[in-house]
Amino acid sequence: MLGSIAAAGAWIRKSKEYFVELQSLREKKVHQERQSLMEMEVRLERLMEKHVAQEIQRKAMKSDMEKLTRASKQLFERADRATEQLKDLMNEQEK
Repeated sequence: MLGSIAAAGAWIRKSKEYFVELQSLREKKVHQERQSLMEMEVRLERLMEKHVAQEIQRKAMKSDMEKLTRASKQLFERADRATEQLKDLMNEQEK
């Protein structure tokens, strides 16, 4: 009987050791997962900052292009008016 009690005691001690080891492994895994999540959050934040900066730059470029387009259109309109005025002057001189 004492032998079976001793065996049961040894089994309980061994089970406790396994439980402690399992708990330690779980804690390590949780720590690693938290660390990984924190690293991903940092990367995501950097990407978001980069995206925002690129979006601001894109909007500024779009605005500049719109301004240049308007200026170009105005120049073409002026050139067309000047051409018309020259034609009118030449027609008057021919008369």
